[in-house]
Amino acid sequence: MGSTEIVFAHTVIALIDKVKEYIKYDIGVYGASMTGKTTLDKQLTTPGLIRPLGENQRTHHKLKAFSSKHRMPEASAKRLVSKGRKKTIVSRDIGGHEEYQYMWLKDMYERKIRAVVVVIDHRHLLDADNTDNQVALGYLVEALASKKPPKALGMWTRFRRRNYRPEKIILLANKADEWLVTDEDWAMWEHGLIANHPIFDVFREHLFLLQEMRIPVHIDAVSAIRNFNVQETLMKAMGVTQ
Repeated sequence: MGSTEIVFAHTVIALIDKVKEYIKYDIGVYGASMTGKTTLDKQLTTPGLIRPLGENQRTHHKLKAFSSKHRMPEASAKRLVSKGRKKTIVSRDIGGHEEYQYMWLKDMYERKIRAVVVVIDHRHLLDADNTDNQVALGYLVEALASKKPPKALGMWTRFRRRNYRPEKIILLANKADEWLVTDEDWAMWEHGLIANHPIFDVFREHLFLLQEMRIPVHIDAVSAIRNFNVQETLMKAMGVTQ
């Protein structure tokens, strides 16, 4: 191959990479209330120092008129940048309270999202009786494993559900600035062994089930409020960067 052909090939590859930056990648961000999903949404929209949210700023959704169903928030595009690569993702900020869980499935099936991002925190390490995180992940995994759609979903959503599987699950342990504190913790993260951390122990049965369902899982630690490892781990999980 001559120099002209090499230059042309590199130009074509660069052009393809540039076009890929603007091809939208749909993700769904779900998890228990107060795990930091809204903070993560803000950080992905505009990176920077995020003001801590008060109790009155928790994500809630109004009911539709003459209906028991809630209004779905609008999806918005975010621009991720990591290691010189860029990618456009689309997501919604959906509440984590139990009455909104059916909205996770509605969003997931109707948009046929490519990656399910499950946000957890370390509350189960602080209180062994707290199962908020386990219930949230379990709800999603069991819905994917079940042959019967939840009753809360409408006919259109049930139709969109057919033959659907996300390409991957991204399990993000948020608030790493509060639980990733010892030298041993950091050694696990730096050596790519964060999945062995005790924070993930309570999820292992559902993680085993996802593997048996042939749905890949990417596990990592982030701090949305500190902007630690946020865009980097999502870009890596989506296969944009290594």
